[in-house]
Amino acid sequence: MAAVQPLIFTLARIENLMYQATFDPLDMKGRIITNTTRVNNESLDEILSVFCDTIKSGLAVSPMIKIIPGKRMTKIKTACSLTLCAVMLKNGIPVHPKGGGLVEVVKREPTRFTDMLMYWATTIDPIDVLTAQGLMDITGMMRTGNGRILGNLHEAPMLARNRIEDLLTILARAGFAGVLELGQPNMDVLGVSVERDHVGMALVGGTNLVAAAKECGIELMHESISDLTDIQEMKHIEALL
Repeated sequence: MAAVQPLIFTLARIENLMYQATFDPLDMKGRIITNTTRVNNESLDEILSVFCDTIKSGLAVSPMIKIIPGKRMTKIKTACSLTLCAVMLKNGIPVHPKGGGLVEVVKREPTRFTDMLMYWATTIDPIDVLTAQGLMDITGMMRTGNGRILGNLHEAPMLARNRIEDLLTILARAGFAGVLELGQPNMDVLGVSVERDHVGMALVGGTNLVAAAKECGIELMHESISDLTDIQEMKHIEALL
């Protein structure tokens, strides 16, 4: 009889990976948190093209990816937005991941979370749940500026806000972006309340890439927040097209 595996809630899995990540955006060295997508070899060029368009639309964390060829299927490692939180944690900011959900976008401006699942309350990544439900409209947002994208929310002590801004600037220079909104102390972020004496930070979901590919009819398998990947093993997506 196989050993019974304990339930591991998503928050615990996230925190474990955040502590293990070693990425330094100044040196572009270390391991980042990544998502894993598996696609049939014949669909590789098509999915890379969709990924590239989605990245150019500002709906992804980073243009850096890693391709692992296989006999029938290819693995693609893409950056998870939790990498930004891991960098903050390494710099002494106690970021607390709160949940993932759908963000309504109007005229290319994020307006509010319409749905959210809390990390502490589920063993399945909320973004994977929402992706499976097909509730997004990523390609619509790319095409018209209106739609629903995947995002996640995090909290940090309000006194760390200036330091967070500094780190986000450093990360952006390294090609890691995707901040939807950095809130003010004690203020809601995209319609979601934060704890007292904290600030909220909404980030785009790295899984927007996969959601866009699914909307384009590409068959794939995906696992969010799957593992860690050395940034030096990854390449800019435009170099792989």
